[in-house]
Amino acid sequence: MDHLPLDLIDNILFRLDPISVIVMQCTNKFLRTYISDPKFDSYRFSLVGSSLFYISRHAPFYVICQKNIISSYPCYILGSCSGLLLLDIGGCFFVANPFTNRSRPLDHSGSNILYDIVTCVNKAMCVGFAVDRIQNQTKKRFKIVCIVEMQMMYGFEISNGHSWRLSETTITSSSKSDLAKRTKPVYLEGTLHWLRNDGSIIAFNPETEQACFIPSVFHQEPETELFFASDDKINRLALVSGTKEEISVYTLAENAKWALARQIKNVFMEQCELEFWSLVMYDGKRLVVREKKRNLEGVFHVYDMEANNWGVLGSTFWSSKGVTDFYKLTPSLSFVEEDEVKDNIPCYDPQASYLTAVMRSTDSPLAFGGQLQNLKLEP
Repeated sequence: MDHLPLDLIDNILFRLDPISVIVMQCTNKFLRTYISDPKFDSYRFSLVGSSLFYISRHAPFYVICQKNIISSYPCYILGSCSGLLLLDIGGCFFVANPFTNRSRPLDHSGSNILYDIVTCVNKAMCVGFAVDRIQNQTKKRFKIVCIVEMQMMYGFEISNGHSWRLSETTITSSSKSDLAKRTKPVYLEGTLHWLRNDGSIIAFNPETEQACFIPSVFHQEPETELFFASDDKINRLALVSGTKEEISVYTLAENAKWALARQIKNVFMEQCELEFWSLVMYDGKRLVVREKKRNLEGVFHVYDMEANNWGVLGSTFWSSKGVTDFYKLTPSLSFVEEDEVKDNIPCYDPQASYLTAVMRSTDSPLAFGGQLQNLKLEP
């Protein structure tokens, strides 16, 4: 096969499921090198798109991949980064890649604050999940960072998957402002960023353990939805603020100020029929909005930033706004160091069946085909 044209090799490999692609790496050195190249990973899945995972913490508990109900076992997605999920399943923690069907259990007994964070809905934004590729390898390494608020001082608890420790790094703000509730940190260019209510940002590099304070100001207007994200096209932090009529996209400029980058007319919503709406996702290419009309299923609307038009991404049965977090999961064939196949978890353990269900959810055509084919969320 190493004598075949590359476009023909791609045609063959792209027809295989992720596990078969991994097996193909064992056939010869050429294919191992070719498949291990990050460009192959990126290009293969740019043709597939990304899936959208969300979960409610109101009982009963569900994780849904598009319209696929996985289970009612208590679970929470703590983070999504570089194709990996950080999962809390009934108080047990895992790092998992649903596309390679591999996972790794985490020992959280050494953490002094993680359990308190995951059991409190309003502290979910305190957990940061960072994943990076190990240079010249197919493996990835991850770090989990819990930020600790102490009045105007912030500390950081770090885990590399083996142990937990409190970083010696602390940072103090000159003004009092809480972390923005229900707003997950954004990982961009090796740094985790936590948004505060006043628009300022706490930045922390998990590798160097250096922290800094970005003192920008953002005044959120009443009755507006706010979403913190990264603009992957220009590698900048972004804030999306919207009303039922208009959505504004701001990017963090070099002078540490939020600059208006785009204004978009929101998808039309009948006020008399509207139950609620919310901002779901933004990555610089796509903006996703969820709309829920009375007595009807919720609908995901997606705005193509390049084509300047709205389309329908899919629907959901979820009937309550509740406390819901959304995550974009970008496919990847990479795995973390020392990860384990799910079969290593005792089969009688209820977490095992749930983890299996999460893995299998990505096999559904609704997750990466059908409606997502023309309106995919590209990596």
